[in-house]
Amino acid sequence: METIANSAKLINSQYGEECKFYNDSVVKNSHLGNTNSIGNDTNIVNCQFEDNVIINRRNYVNDSIIGRFTYTGLNCTINFAKIGRFCSIARNVDIGGFDHRYDCVSTMPIFRLNNLMGEAVELKDKDLCEIGNDVWIAAGTNILHKCKIGNGAIIGAGAVVTKDVEPYTIVAGIPARPMKKRFSDEIIAALEELQWWNWPIEIINEHRNLLFGKQVDAEVLKEMYKIANSL
Repeated sequence: METIANSAKLINSQYGEECKFYNDSVVKNSHLGNTNSIGNDTNIVNCQFEDNVIINRRNYVNDSIIGRFTYTGLNCTINFAKIGRFCSIARNVDIGGFDHRYDCVSTMPIFRLNNLMGEAVELKDKDLCEIGNDVWIAAGTNILHKCKIGNGAIIGAGAVVTKDVEPYTIVAGIPARPMKKRFSDEIIAALEELQWWNWPIEIINEHRNLLFGKQVDAEVLKEMYKIANSL
């Protein structure tokens, strides 16, 4: 059963079962899956969400695709992004948006000038910022337009990501630089092959202690391959 606050606004949008829309949330031109939660004072525009996506209070999410079980913290802004499954996005994170040219007379984006003159707005440069699955983005991070973040990466708090990040790599700093890889190349290759985030949710739930509660080693990978081969 859905929960829709009196002050929530759902405009030209579809949503699945057991969704929650809190006070002063706005969802426009979007398609949401089951069991989504949209926090107070949050705006969702032109988006597609899979099941079990949680968007916290005072977020703005525009022209983006978000995979199942991904959640955000307070005060996040996400523009023109494709975000995978099981991602953890902390508070005060800014993802995507547009570049401003600095080799012209003005740095003002021309589409804003067109809009002021009442002309149709044409956004020609909407390449998505792509974030993989099981990515942890810590508080205060800024991920710039068009960056690609690999599966399993970790972005340290306050980082400014200006370049692509390899899978299962920890980056931090301004600009963000690689600190280390989370695992050996062999383990990373295995996890990339297994793609556990695409398993049926019943299987993930059944083996949650293996996936979320044990340090990765050869035995864990062996068990994961056994599960994958049984699907």
